[in-house]
Order: sequence, then C-alpha cells, then structure tokens
Amino acid sequence: MQRFTTLFPLFGSLFLASCGEPEKEVVKDAPTGPESPWSRADWPVARGGAGLSGQVGDPVLKKPITLWTFETEGPIAGEAVVSQGLVAFGNDLGWLHVLDLKTGEPKWKKEFEDSIEAAPAIFEDTLFIGCQDTYLYALNLATGEEKWKIQTNEKITAGVNITPSPDGSTHWVVLNGYDGACRALDAKTGDQVWIHQTEEYINGTPAIVDGKWIVFGGCDRILYTLDLATGKPAKQVETNAEIVSTVATEGTFVAWGNYGNEVLAADVTAGKTSWTYTDRKFPFMSAPAIDKTRVYIGCRDKKIHAISREDGNGIWKYKTGGRVESSPLLFTNALVCGSSDGRLYAIDLEKGEEIWRVDLGESIIAAPSFADGILLVGSEDGTLFALGEE
Repeated sequence: MQRFTTLFPLFGSLFLASCGEPEKEVVKDAPTGPESPWSRADWPVARGGAGLSGQVGDPVLKKPITLWTFETEGPIAGEAVVSQGLVAFGNDLGWLHVLDLKTGEPKWKKEFEDSIEAAPAIFEDTLFIGCQDTYLYALNLATGEEKWKIQTNEKITAGVNITPSPDGSTHWVVLNGYDGACRALDAKTGDQVWIHQTEEYINGTPAIVDGKWIVFGGCDRILYTLDLATGKPAKQVETNAEIVSTVATEGTFVAWGNYGNEVLAADVTAGKTSWTYTDRKFPFMSAPAIDKTRVYIGCRDKKIHAISREDGNGIWKYKTGGRVESSPLLFTNALVCGSSDGRLYAIDLEKGEEIWRVDLGESIIAAPSFADGILLVGSEDGTLFALGEE
C-alpha cells in the first residue's frame, strides 16, 4: 500500500538560527531551468553530478515545510533522483517508484525480483537502475517499459554514473558491482565497451573526473583511477581498510571514508594519499561532500565532521542523536544531512552551528537530494519526504 499526503508545516519540529547572506557558488555540473529561481533544476545521478561532489549550487531552504510525503512498505536506502519534473527511487522490497516532483503523485511503479539499494540515474528519456537480482535495467522514463538489461555476476548496490564517450559520439553508463567489476556500457544498447575486474566487492558509485578518469574504492582497500577510454588502471592507492562507500571528487582532488575509522584524500593523478584524518574508533560509512576548502562527512560516532581540504585537520564536529550513515548535501551556505535519530539537520558551514532541524520521526540512512527548490530524503520506514520553502 502506498499513500501520499501534501502540504503541512512541521510545527514543533523546526528550530531556526540566524545566518549570514550566502555567496553564490557556481557548480559546473548543475543543470539550470529557465523558469525556476533555483540554479539546480535536476538531480539526475547519485550525489548530483558526475564528480559526486554533493554540491547543490543554491542556498539552503530558510524555513522548510513538508510539501508532500509518499509512503511505501520497504526501507529506502538509496537517494532519490530527479529529471524532467519526475522523482525516481527504489526500496528494499524491490519496488521502483516514479512520482511527480511538485505533487508527489505516482506516475508509475515497477516491481523487481530483489531489493533496490542503489540510486537510479536518468539520462534523456532513460532511467537506469541496478538491483540485487544482479541486473542493470534501462527503462523508459515516461512508462517504465524495459529497453534493455544486462546481468552481472553479483548484486548491484551502487548507482551508475553517466558520461560522454571519449570521442563524443555517444554516452556511456559506468557501473560498479558486488562482483568486483567496473564496466562501461553503451547507454543506448547496453553493449559492453570494457570491463575492469578487481579482487573484492565494490559498493560505491564511480566518479567521473575531468572526462578522463574513473575513480572509486573497493573492499580490497584500494582507490582506483582508471582510464575512461580503455578501463585500464592509471593509478591506484593502497589503504589500510575497506572503502565501503562512494568517493567525492572536485577536479582531481578525491576524498573518501573507510571502515578503518579514517577519512583520506588524494590527487587522482598522483597515486598516493595527501592526508589521513582520524578521530574516534568509528567507521565512516557516509560519502563525503566537498568544496574548495573542506571535506564534510558523516560518521557512526553520531557526528558530522568538517575537515580541512588542504591538510586534513579537523575544523568542527556537529553531534546528532544517532549514527550518521546518510551522505551530506552541500548548499552554498549550509550542510544538510540525515541521521538515524530521524532528523534532518542544516548546519552552518563556517561555524558548524545548527541553522535548523526537521524531525521526520523515521531513521534516515539515505542521502538527501535537491532539485527545483525541493529537498528529498527517504527513510528506513519507507517514506519519501519532500520539503520546500515555507
């Protein structure tokens, strides 16, 4: 059973603090909409763009209210994506839902044989979704009709990325799988362009860097930089612990957390770490968000950490009431992140102080996303929340 409700304020659950006027930041991979006051009109892939930086390019909502909710019966682990006024997300019961962004009304849904933990991806009229049934599906965005599917050797838990082919003639889908393989596929046909095999599971979405490299980490404790054109290794960094989540990049800078209670950074062209950040003995399961000066990441120690991008020193920590496995969203003036305590937090970037919090009442491990003034996040109870300006 699914239910959606619309337009009610979050009385008693919103706490506000003052903040300065934000300076506008331009995000290269943020699409624009001519009729929208927001620079971020779509959120078509995990973490918002090919580099997986988590940047929005807009200021945070000042006084968020719930515009609508959509209830499913299964936990939501992957972030929702948005394109052409449609929201797409999956749940642990194997249902893929596509809704109207403005109203939350369902457009179509499709059931699969196993759980969906991955974020979908949308390119033009095609929706791509990986499933724990070992298949990657390409579906018609408007109808859900299957265009093609390819089978891997294990479950798929990471969202795909999409990039122009090196010669510019077509677009490729880049897929990481639990079978330890990174694959490049033709987006129109699903034909395999190349495959690179690693020794262990890969959980994270691959980043596309400068249209030249693919960057990701795996459970073999290695950060890989592959040549986009061939899939052959360009550089790799051996680390001390499993990389269990998605990396974040901006330019050739890359940051990631690991299961060994560390956050690390490197230049993808250097083949060695730049710095390592440690705090308490809790793993970093969240994907980072990064800007020109800092790395932001959630931790199982119930805190969100801000780290200097230059030297890896800690800048501030913000404590929530539960584990932070949700990946933060970076606005021009604030960081937004969910927690297993059931709250969504907005934190001032400079001071690390709370701007507001919204008590959704349901544990959050999925990353939030943002498009056309609407903040989306799914819960472990199976509800997709859509927040907008009061």
